[in-house]
Amino acid sequence: MSHFSRRILLSSFLLAGVLGQPRAQTGDSQKMLDKSFQSTAGALKYLLFVPQGYSATGTKRYPLVVSLRGQGSTYIQATDNFEMAHPWIEDSVQARDPHFIMVPEPITGTWGPIGQSPSNGIFNSSSKAVMDAIADLKKQYTLDTNRFVLAGFSLGGSGVYHILEMTPGFWAAAVPTSAGGDSSKTEAFSKAAIWHHQGSTDGTAGQRMAKGLDNHGYKVVRVVCDFTINNPNAWRTALTSAGGNAEAVAFKNAKAPVTLDSLKRAIDAGARYLYTELTGGNHEAGWMGAAHNPLLAKWAFSKVRAGAQPVSLAPRAGKAWKRNGATLAIGSLPHLADGAFSLTGRSLLGSRPAAGKPLGTQVLVLRQEN
Repeated sequence: MSHFSRRILLSSFLLAGVLGQPRAQTGDSQKMLDKSFQSTAGALKYLLFVPQGYSATGTKRYPLVVSLRGQGSTYIQATDNFEMAHPWIEDSVQARDPHFIMVPEPITGTWGPIGQSPSNGIFNSSSKAVMDAIADLKKQYTLDTNRFVLAGFSLGGSGVYHILEMTPGFWAAAVPTSAGGDSSKTEAFSKAAIWHHQGSTDGTAGQRMAKGLDNHGYKVVRVVCDFTINNPNAWRTALTSAGGNAEAVAFKNAKAPVTLDSLKRAIDAGARYLYTELTGGNHEAGWMGAAHNPLLAKWAFSKVRAGAQPVSLAPRAGKAWKRNGATLAIGSLPHLADGAFSLTGRSLLGSRPAAGKPLGTQVLVLRQEN
């Protein structure tokens, strides 16, 4: 347990009297429902944010973000004191992309194997309970199942990799921080877009996971910046000093190989795999870097799960090319008759990847039907 986590835990005892008291009087948890679900693995407690204006009778479908806490606090304490619902719950993010947020409590104390430990194909009970609860939420709410996002800090970051391994193709995007996974399972992880955040003084787990993607032929966009913020108060102080410029704080002194401008261009071009190293940052800084990354939500909600159908466009007249669609990323071209073009019209057919490999760019897919 980190010193910061111990301070959170001690503070919670002093304020609440006993661990596990009902919801705190202030904090993000007050914006969320405190729910419980009886899964096949046991009773799961979780907080749920329902976007403003949600209507069960409407036709709009909403993304879901699941955020897995680290060690040393409860799901409520982590949400109120360590911003486990950020950046997703921020008003500006919700205004642009309204969505649900789930912050669960592990029923076994872990979310799965830690570090490089193999899962041996066994689904951790806590993580299995989360998946059961998501299935239940899909019955209660109109969710966009093509745009589910999974995030996690420390123990929860390892849980992200474990769940990605056990449910390949289920998630559109993932944000693991301050943790690693079994890099031999990279092909399963790669079905989701991934943005890893890691403090430079917190080991090499993030570097190892990024290298695993590289070794499997997946291009990783890397950005290195100065970031030592390890708690919400330090973020607010730094943001005030920067005149409210979140990018200046989150990507301070962003340097080669990727500057802030080139990072933005990569995101706009549909980059699926990113790694941010926070120079001078410790364990907690990994999550703070993600929780206040002003580009993260835009990137995450631009993704769709592997195999999801492209957005439909107006069909062309005539028998040829009756259907067409556009997508920011595609896992593979399903049919040999498909045509692939960049959004500027440049043909990508000459660089068709092997089955299951991403094109790594924005593409327009034209499918010929009989």
